[in-house]
Amino acid sequence: MPIRIMELQRNTSRAPAKLHTIHGLLRGRTFEGEFDAGEKTYRFSFAPAVCSLVQNKLVLRGRMTIQSPQSGLRQLDDVAARLIAAQGGVAGSPIRRQLLTGTAQTAQTATSDQKMEQEKGPETELQPGLHAFDSPRRDELGRPVVESTGSLAFVGVLYFHLSPLDAPALGIPMNLERVQLGGRLAPTDDTARDLQLLFSDLVAALDGERPDEKAASASLEIINRILKG
Repeated sequence: MPIRIMELQRNTSRAPAKLHTIHGLLRGRTFEGEFDAGEKTYRFSFAPAVCSLVQNKLVLRGRMTIQSPQSGLRQLDDVAARLIAAQGGVAGSPIRRQLLTGTAQTAQTATSDQKMEQEKGPETELQPGLHAFDSPRRDELGRPVVESTGSLAFVGVLYFHLSPLDAPALGIPMNLERVQLGGRLAPTDDTARDLQLLFSDLVAALDGERPDEKAASASLEIINRILKG
């Protein structure tokens, strides 16, 4: 009998399970998604209000909102999201948009080289139904040049570590000390499109073979302007 009591005590004191990863889609200025915890579904949004560089890494800070039918709407401010990795996109490269200095307005533009890359057909096509099996073009380092590399490269997913979240305040029965946010960039609105390109330029400036602090700062300034609305 005492053994059974001890087992019950051990079970009731067991630490809550950890929530490891949540995934959200960038809509406008906000990452939105949902996850399951304790047999319940929670919708969340992370709305960054400011971004900065900390030890040469992008950090977003903003409001985390959790919503569920059981606990209603809960919010935490000043949640930090530190960029740990970025995954490149694999679809056709989006047309670069010219961001106007001093405003969040944009004009749909692209360089002549980008338009040619986006509009031309397969380079190996000889005539309909026939293709050559030539070796692919390569860059100066010997890597194959594909549709989403070099000047046409862009970010498809940003992976962040969130600062420790107050689980009781958010009404979530899990350990939220080290949650990873996978922010997918598949924009359907102009604001998200602009942020995708700016995040792409920022990542390229920070993690490229030759880091460019000036270019990173320029992208950071425009991102902050957009986040402020």
